[in-house]
Amino acid sequence: MCVFNFGGIHMDWKKLHFGHMHIAEVLIAVKDEEWQCVRVSMKGVSLQRKYDTLITYLQVEPTDRQRQIRVTNYVTALSRGGLIKPCDYVN
Repeated sequence: MCVFNFGGIHMDWKKLHFGHMHIAEVLIAVKDEEWQCVRVSMKGVSLQRKYDTLITYLQVEPTDRQRQIRVTNYVTALSRGGLIKPCDYVN
């Protein structure tokens, strides 16, 4: 089991991953102007800050499928970039 701690604060990436998504869903969801502002705001900040931003973004409407898709896509991008591992977010 992977547990990711940063500065003593546990980041539970599983809270931010909502399973497999079709590329067509992702391409539509990520075009949102608000999301693009959020995404740009996370460039160059710490992993903890990215995590906190994603949690806050999702809390606005936790069951909104479009938000879930955007957040999941970002989390998997962090993994592709080597910042987190799949075992950090996959159940």
